[in-house]
Amino acid sequence: MMPQKILIKKSWTGSYMNKSQILYLLLFVLLFSSCNRNIKNLFDRNNTVLEVNEVDFDYLSAKAKVDFQSEKNLSLTANFRIRKDSVIWISLSPGLGIEAARILVAHDSIWVINKLDKTVDQLDYASVSKDFDFDISYQLIQSVILGNLIFPYEREQVVRSADVFTYATRSGNYKFENSIGSLSKKLEKIQVRDNVTKNEVSVGYQDFQLVGEQIFPFKIFAVLQYGGTTKKEDTKVDIEFNKIEIEDKPLKFPFNIPQKYEVE
Repeated sequence: MMPQKILIKKSWTGSYMNKSQILYLLLFVLLFSSCNRNIKNLFDRNNTVLEVNEVDFDYLSAKAKVDFQSEKNLSLTANFRIRKDSVIWISLSPGLGIEAARILVAHDSIWVINKLDKTVDQLDYASVSKDFDFDISYQLIQSVILGNLIFPYEREQVVRSADVFTYATRSGNYKFENSIGSLSKKLEKIQVRDNVTKNEVSVGYQDFQLVGEQIFPFKIFAVLQYGGTTKKEDTKVDIEFNKIEIEDKPLKFPFNIPQKYEVE
């Protein structure tokens, strides 16, 4: 499935979207276009553990409008397809139906074709994690897309207020705080903080709608804030879905590199 015997371009110097912008956009489109799941039973009998009913499927497709604000402001249409536990495919278009980039997320790497600059790049997870100052893997990306808990937990502390249930968990340098609406019974906000770099990601979910027998958020608002001495600008992304479908038949994941593209 992966392209074979090609040389990988080491830099991205496109005038429209550079490598860092593609990475930021990929992170938010994947990690924060989260297909959250129904909460079956909020607590166990001892009122200590949060139980979650996860979305289950073989293939999923979706389409969304993405507004991206960072070094440059971009408005894009994102189409993506997923084969669970296998591959994630994304097509990005700035307008008029012209595809600007195509992305393939596999277990070992992320492949990007920039069709505007006619370049191709392969990104390993170590370098992507370094660029974001955040530990990223295929399983993490898929877990957040599906609305699954990123890390397993046992008897997490849950705090209930008038309209929200909150629980926190830690993994390594990261602290995760999850807020679940007492009425919606859905994840409405998640905050992830890196205690070393002080970087923080905050994501809010709204406009929950029924798709088949599953409930999905159709509006998502994400902010990546850099802490410490980092000089990077905050990144903001608004995502509004107009289609989410759980597919009955297998999807295709076309990812062919045109011969005319200059590959270094």
